[in-house]
Amino acid sequence: MKITGIIAEYNPFHNGHAYQIAKIKEETDSDYVIVAMSGDFVQRGEPAITDKYERARMALSCGADLVLELPALFACASAEYFARAGVALFTRMGCVDYLCFGAENADLSQLNKIAGILVDEPRSYQDALNIYLKEGKNFPAARILALKSYLSAESSDAALQTEQLTSLLSTPNNILGIEYLKALKTCGSQITPYPILREGAGYHDTDILLKNASASAIRQTLKQAGSSGSSSGSAPDFASFSAAMPQEAFRIFSEYLASSTYLESDDFSGILNYLLLFYPAEALACFADCNIEIANRLKKNRSAFSSFTQFAALNQSRDITYARMSRIFTHILLHMTAEDYKQAKQLGYVPYLRPLGFKKSSSDVLGEIKKHTDIPLIGKLANARQTLSDDAFWLLEKDIFAADLYEQVLAQKNRTIPRNEYTREIVLL
Repeated sequence: MKITGIIAEYNPFHNGHAYQIAKIKEETDSDYVIVAMSGDFVQRGEPAITDKYERARMALSCGADLVLELPALFACASAEYFARAGVALFTRMGCVDYLCFGAENADLSQLNKIAGILVDEPRSYQDALNIYLKEGKNFPAARILALKSYLSAESSDAALQTEQLTSLLSTPNNILGIEYLKALKTCGSQITPYPILREGAGYHDTDILLKNASASAIRQTLKQAGSSGSSSGSAPDFASFSAAMPQEAFRIFSEYLASSTYLESDDFSGILNYLLLFYPAEALACFADCNIEIANRLKKNRSAFSSFTQFAALNQSRDITYARMSRIFTHILLHMTAEDYKQAKQLGYVPYLRPLGFKKSSSDVLGEIKKHTDIPLIGKLANARQTLSDDAFWLLEKDIFAADLYEQVLAQKNRTIPRNEYTREIVLL
């Protein structure tokens, strides 16, 4: 049995995702594709456009065989933690052969070269990085400059001493791809990395009419139109999504939006504003990605708060990106601290496997996982307390809290009764 893993958000699932699944099955002759997917909050520090069960349903309807939830603590973390958790999940399964990821540049040798430097962190690289950080550059920019400085001393790497290096480290899929390779090297995983060249529109391209339009384009179009449950805009033109999504994913997505609104960061503004008022700066500084300087800035500017996105933009700076500020706010909402990450790291990042859905025809893969994994496979959530250690259950409770918060805000916006995470059913197709 040959198994490929994909770490994804599917926010929402589009043609590029379907292409990746089909391509990896074709090129590796994989029997099954397993997805480690973000839950209800995603890596940019935002709520997902639809809940995790609907996104799992889209993936399963378009080629995936099993969808597992990436723990919430890591789903809305920096790229490094996001990648480490995804790789840990597949490695601890013990039966995954390939890790497939999309890349704007699928040259594995170049990606591996950069990953190796970032793992080893040679002294000259560290020195250059510290210089650029002290100059006030944010970490992504400082890292690119430090790598250029380090590679300029190696004539054998002249091919990477061009704008190609900037491209490799500036495009979202390559950034994640390098983090996956770093994680594989760091944990000594035997999983084979398998990059696939991203086809069509770029990650941030907003042209919804493109056949290979990005998830960003779909979300942007939806937000511009407003949802059927929104009082501020007209119902979205579902037909505009059809060219960008596989037929089954489009059907699931449009049916969801016809019966429900969607969530965005600003729907959490009231809760965030309260928490920023409630916590002193010293407590805010303990949340992941935050520090006392940022916390003091948030307290100083709090009187100017009007919304989640407005306040994130207001408090970004030359060395603090909007994405980092958004993640800080999400960490505050979900009560995720820097200490939580240390504790989860000691647990091996992912101490359990939680299916969100699977194909009945692919049930054999569950048996294969049970034979090889060294961590519990959660079937019914209600039984998890008896199955997991206290520490592992602590991490699972963060998943449950994130799902319940998402559902509470969604239900309030829809004026419906919120669903309980313990009663939600695994998607079976």
